[in-house]
Formats: sequence, structure tokens, C-alpha cells
Amino acid sequence: MKKIIQLALAFILYITPGLCDSKSLIEDLGNRAIKTLTNSSDSNDTIEENFLKLFDEGFDVRNIASFVMGRYWKQASPAEQDRFVKIFKNRVKKAYASRFKEYKGVKFHIVKVVVRHGSDYVDSTIQKPNGPKTDVEWRVKNGKIQDVKVEGVSMGVTMRDDYNSLLGQKNGNIEAFLKELEGR
Repeated sequence: MKKIIQLALAFILYITPGLCDSKSLIEDLGNRAIKTLTNSSDSNDTIEENFLKLFDEGFDVRNIASFVMGRYWKQASPAEQDRFVKIFKNRVKKAYASRFKEYKGVKFHIVKVVVRHGSDYVDSTIQKPNGPKTDVEWRVKNGKIQDVKVEGVSMGVTMRDDYNSLLGQKNGNIEAFLKELEGR
């Protein structure tokens, strides 16, 4: 019985630091995002700059970019990969930074953290004033966010579908794909 208690304690001590770190990461980024990105008096450039800082700090951008590019990532040269990461960051910034103005007065709450398949999953809720709660799940590995699911929809998978569709339209031609994205 004593050995079982010791093993359970060792397991808890082994696993808890990661859970606490993941929870702290999401709480900190969420609270900082609300504070710095929802200020309607800030210019769009300021909001985008603050968004990119938080995005670079909290997200595993290169890993996410490789995931959303899918099988084409390995076909791309290192220079093309770097170019795509830059394009990807800019597109994410343009798509999401301006939306934060809509979240003024939002309540952000961490519900729980669980470990599955070597990643921490941080469940949270976001509630706009006078609006329904939105469930958001953050997948964290090695101290960085790998994916975000909003109401069960993976942002990484959604982006991967979009980028792979465009790559398919370009017959897998990485250069044509990158030029198309740069032109948008």
C-alpha cells in the first residue's frame, strides 16, 4: 500500500508541473490578449504588433506552419519553408488581430487541464458581455500552443484544409503557392 501511495505521489509531482505551466501559459496569454488587444482606441497597427508578439511568444509557429502546409512541407526547400512561415504569420495576424476589438469586456476562464497523448489540453471558456459562452481548447506541448479548438473546430485542421486546397489547385507547385499567398 505504501508503494502505491509513493508511486501516486511521484506521478502527481511528475505531471503537475507541466499542467501548471500549461494552465499558466494560457491564463497569462489570454489575460494579456484581452488587456492589449481589445482596446478600441489602439490603432490596427498597434493591435497587430501586440498580437504578433503574443503569437510568437505562446505558439509553436513553425510547427503549426508545417502542419498546415501538410505533406508539401517536406517538399519545400528550407528557404521556401521560411518564406511560408513568414507568410503564414502575416496571414494569421491579418485574420485574427482585428477581431479582438469585438472582445472588449470578455470573461476568460480556465475550466480544466488534462494530459492526453503527450500534450496538455487546457479547456477554457470565453464569454462576451451579454453573450453565450464559447468553449475553447488549447493543445500545449513543450510549453507552446500547438492548436486551438473553438467549439470543437480545430483551427490547425481548418487552415490545413484551406492551404492544401490551394496547393492542390497549384498542382503542388510550392513557388506558385507562395506567390499566390504573397499576392493576397
